[in-house]
This record gives sequence, structure tokens and C-alpha cells, in this order.
Amino acid sequence: MASVKNNVITRVERVAKTKEFVFDDGERACVITDMQGMPLYYPNLYLTTQVRNRSLSSSSLANTACHLCVFLQILAERGIDLIDRFSKGLALENYEIEALRGSMQRRLLAQPEGLARTCFAGKVYVSKEIVHTRTAVAVNYVSWLAGRYLKSPVDPEALALVLSAMKDIRPLNKKRNLLYRDNGLDDVTASAIREVLKPDSSYRLWDDDGVQSRNKLMFTLLYELGIRRGELLNIKCEDINFHSNRIYIVRRADEKSDPRVKQPLVKTNDRELVGKAHVIKALQEYILRYRSKVSGARKHGYLFVTHKAGPTLGQPLSIAGYKDVVNSLRTHIPPLRDFTGHQLRHYWNDRFSDLADERNLASAEEERLRSMLMGWKLGSGTAATYNKRADRRKATEFGLALQEKTLRPVARGRHD
Repeated sequence: MASVKNNVITRVERVAKTKEFVFDDGERACVITDMQGMPLYYPNLYLTTQVRNRSLSSSSLANTACHLCVFLQILAERGIDLIDRFSKGLALENYEIEALRGSMQRRLLAQPEGLARTCFAGKVYVSKEIVHTRTAVAVNYVSWLAGRYLKSPVDPEALALVLSAMKDIRPLNKKRNLLYRDNGLDDVTASAIREVLKPDSSYRLWDDDGVQSRNKLMFTLLYELGIRRGELLNIKCEDINFHSNRIYIVRRADEKSDPRVKQPLVKTNDRELVGKAHVIKALQEYILRYRSKVSGARKHGYLFVTHKAGPTLGQPLSIAGYKDVVNSLRTHIPPLRDFTGHQLRHYWNDRFSDLADERNLASAEEERLRSMLMGWKLGSGTAATYNKRADRRKATEFGLALQEKTLRPVARGRHD
């Protein structure tokens, strides 16, 4: 909470945080509490009625809760009590709405930096997409809360103007700018990844043989199959057919047997993928030689488990654990300092585009096959978005070829 004296903030602390938990039936949920752990009534009523009851995913619920905590912090630091305002028939002032812009762009910290009178980072900014989503959550919350308390507004048009003004502070998200984002791997990074995955690789980042085997297999699957992080961490041993070399990607939202509060989710359709024989054999070796000897691993069927001693030994590898593995690559291998696992999904699509060109696939067939392998609904348009990088490369090649045919240097003869 923020203490305000003569319109000057004198003391600032965090006012809200999120807490995730699992119901007995496996459903993942999230609540907003104060810093002492007491649930906040109206924010949680909003989450329950406007998010959870709409059957949105647990990750959507958690993300909305985090964005709402940001808005609650801004209100607290500005000394704004929305319920008090609305009960008096008043809304937000224009200068208060404009002040939202700066804080919405900054990262929310656990506590103020030094003597700063805010819990928002001074120089650490979040992406435009996050700012856009934060603002959308704030707009929806204000609209919902006003529907309950702003019964007799002093100005009947005030709420509509406030909501419109809040929407106006969202950053422009022009699609033409998104076309030039390069989310794949360059040649140097791709070469470094292939070196890491080689059986005789000179890179050995993990001393434990089981951990080394697990981590290399995780990135091998990401590289070879182009699957998402959630799909990788959701694979069970039973999803692998060692005779036909098939791996099944299965949706398991709110799985009761999964002890992870932040459950990795499969966001795509169920599908069957074919793996290389040597990769399937390596998976079998990991299961029999390493995973089977990890205490607690047999209590569930998830393929990749925690090998480190401690309370989570043998449990399914968490998202945080996966991120630690990625960070190890980024720290110890210079070409991978900016690497993210999702880049391998983009790189898989780059290679798919190259193969489609080699085989002269028609555009419709290319989109159909890509959608099947990626788990996208046919006709959703998602396949087209992953094809933009290949199109840009083709355009560059054609542009250079055109330049080679025009304005060539003219050989000049000698003049005596």
C-alpha cells in the first residue's frame, strides 16, 4: 500500500500477489491475495465470474491475475479507491488515466528500488504485447466494477469516456511491424545447437549422466519434432510406441496425477508424430538406465523428471526446471546467449518450408501438412504466420537476383 501526504507518496509497498493451487479434481486455480496472504474480495470475484467461469485455461486465469495485480498496484500508489469513487458517482480523471501509461510499461518489482517511491522498475520495460494485455485487463476490471457500484454517476457519459481513454493508452500493435520479426535461428546458433545434440559433442554442461541424457533428449525432440515446451513436458512414457517409433502429443488439462501447480499445457490438437529410430532408442535408454533409478519417478508417467536431490526429486520436470536448462545453454555456450527453446519450433518450420520447396508442394498441401504436424486447426491461418520468414528470405534472394541482372559495372576501354 502507498502512504500519501499532501499528494506526495511517502512510503510504498506491494499490495497484491498471486497464489496458484490445485483442487482435488486436478483443476488449477489462482487467487489474488494481499501480502499477508488474505484473499482480496473484488479482484477474486472478478477472476471467478469473468475468467474462471468462462472455462478459460488455467494459464489464462494466472496471467489475468498477474496483470490485475499490476493495475491494483498502480491504483494504490496513486491513492485511488475505485469502489469509493464509483459509490460517489465519480470516475477516473483524465490525468489519472494518462498516468497509467508510464507504470503499465514497466516491470512490477517485489519491492521498491532503493529509495524509489514506486514498486515499478525505473528502467526495465515490458513488451508492447504485455502492455496491451495489461491495459485490456484493467479496462475490463473497471467496466465490471463500475457495473456493480457506479449506479448514479454524476456524469452519465463519464464511464464511457474513461474506458475509451484507457483503451487509447494501449500501444499501437501494427501487423506490418510484426512481419519483420525474425524469430528463428541464424546459421551460427543453429550450428551450435546441432553440436550440442551430437552424441560425441564436445559440450558437456551437466556432470550427472542422467541429467545430461535428459537435457539432450529434450532439445533433440524440440529440434526434430518442432513441438512446444508445454507439449514436451507433458509427454508420458506411455505416449511413446517403441515398436512403431511413434510419439503421441495428448492434451491433459487439469491432470490429477500431475503434481505441478503450474501445469505445462498442450495448446494444440492431439496428434501422432514419427520419431527417428535412434531418437526413440535413446528415449528408451533414458527411461531404463536413468529415469527408472530416480526415487519417486514411478509415481507418475511423465517422461522427463527432476534428478536433483530435494523435495521435488522424481517429480515431473517443471517449467522453471526447463528454463534452468535453457539458461545453462545460454550461459556456457556463447552463440546461444539469446537462445530460447521456442526458436527451435520456428527453425523446424524453416526446414519444413525448404523441404516443401524441394518437393514442389502446392501451397494448399504445404499448409495442410504443416498444420497436421504442428497440431493446428486446418484453415486457422496459423500455418501462414510461420511461413513469413521463408517468404522474406525468398524475396531477398529474388531481389538480389534482379540486381545482378541490372546495372552491372560497364567495362571501360583505355583512351590513348
